[in-house]
Amino acid sequence: MSTLSREEVDRVRGNLAAAHLRAAQEFREAFAAHPLPATAYLEILENALIEEAGGVRLTGRGYTIADNVIAPLYENFDIDRTPAAIFEYWLIISEIAGSASWRMTRVITTRDEYDEALRRMQDLQIVRALVASFLPTVEIRDDGTAMLQATVYTRAQEERVERRTLFLDTSNEFHFHGRELIAEGRGGVHV
Repeated sequence: MSTLSREEVDRVRGNLAAAHLRAAQEFREAFAAHPLPATAYLEILENALIEEAGGVRLTGRGYTIADNVIAPLYENFDIDRTPAAIFEYWLIISEIAGSASWRMTRVITTRDEYDEALRRMQDLQIVRALVASFLPTVEIRDDGTAMLQATVYTRAQEERVERRTLFLDTSNEFHFHGRELIAEGRGGVHV
């Protein structure tokens, strides 16, 4: 199991932030030039996310849309089998296929981010008092699969801080594997 360094996490977050800024600018410029289809921003964002990524590439389209549901085409992604690239890929896929609940989820990697999440929570109850590290960890297996653990704060449905475990299969699809509750609150936004 490898723990990402603070520098690796910051680089990945910087890549995503740069992609969002770039996509917003490109969308504004394209929209000013001519009308765009409803899916234009997602396509622009996908391109920016991949171009800014440090270990994720795309061969073909990254998703399809059917009946207003975005379905990632996982097999079209090429991911370096490094801890940082797997973490970055999870964030990219989450941005592309992002549900309303993902939009209310934040990755926690530092004690300051954890403290900020706790301050936001209503009727806070800490379930697990000691957390050694909030940094993401990745276990890369010989068969090409991987296990990713990341701590998140979510406000969808209920407020929670939890350590999620995700399984990356050989087709590049993440599967929810489990979670460990760290803290919870009474608040939350129903989506």
